[in-house]
Amino acid sequence: MGFRIENKATELLIYNTDTKSINYYPKSNLSVSASEGRVVLSNGTQNIINDDVSKIDLPAFNGLYDLVTTIKSYLILGGDNDNISGGFANYDDFATSQPLGAISVTGGGAAVVLTNDTLGVNTNTSNLPEDVDRLWDPSTNNFDWSDLKVGDMVDIRLDIIVKTLSSNTGIDVLLHLGTGASAYSIPFIQEHNFKSSGNHQITSFNSIYIGDTNTLNNGGQFKITADATCSVAINGWYVRCLRRGIV
Repeated sequence: MGFRIENKATELLIYNTDTKSINYYPKSNLSVSASEGRVVLSNGTQNIINDDVSKIDLPAFNGLYDLVTTIKSYLILGGDNDNISGGFANYDDFATSQPLGAISVTGGGAAVVLTNDTLGVNTNTSNLPEDVDRLWDPSTNNFDWSDLKVGDMVDIRLDIIVKTLSSNTGIDVLLHLGTGASAYSIPFIQEHNFKSSGNHQITSFNSIYIGDTNTLNNGGQFKITADATCSVAINGWYVRCLRRGIV
């Protein structure tokens, strides 16, 4: 059994591929959430859908987060004058690959900023959302949300190579957001232990939302800590932005 969910001006069309039935539901009565790995689409107190992601054929997302946030955008944004748009950029670093692991991290020391000069051959900024000039500022090594607005969503894939000098080296990489008393962080790589010495490529995908002006106006930085001295090369990060409303 599967479902196809299509966004209409004031309604959601739900097609049940098993029963071959089509129903239209007013958006004003609907809510969507995730519970125990399942997508829950409700009409008041009644569940229309309460199933695994694999049972949702449309929107075509494999991940629970992407699917739920997309359906949520249908409900919030409504009809022809409100929609969801977006784009992406890939920022590929050059400096830290010459030589490998140019960023040194002292075991037990202070957090170290992960840099990205965007000069690598795989940098791609031709698909940014309309009216967005950049999502990363290489001059400050900060993410730049200044062209976004509160309510926008950002997905980030971090791709690094950690060069460990000893076995059982543990690292943490956090995305630091906001500033001052309202600063906070999002774990990207947490308590990851490398059992052997050598070069280890590791990627991590996580998401944030621009929930307030503190997040919007203060960018963000990746910082790494380690319990043993190591070094880091930056392959880069892919950044996808979903924006509320037509831009």
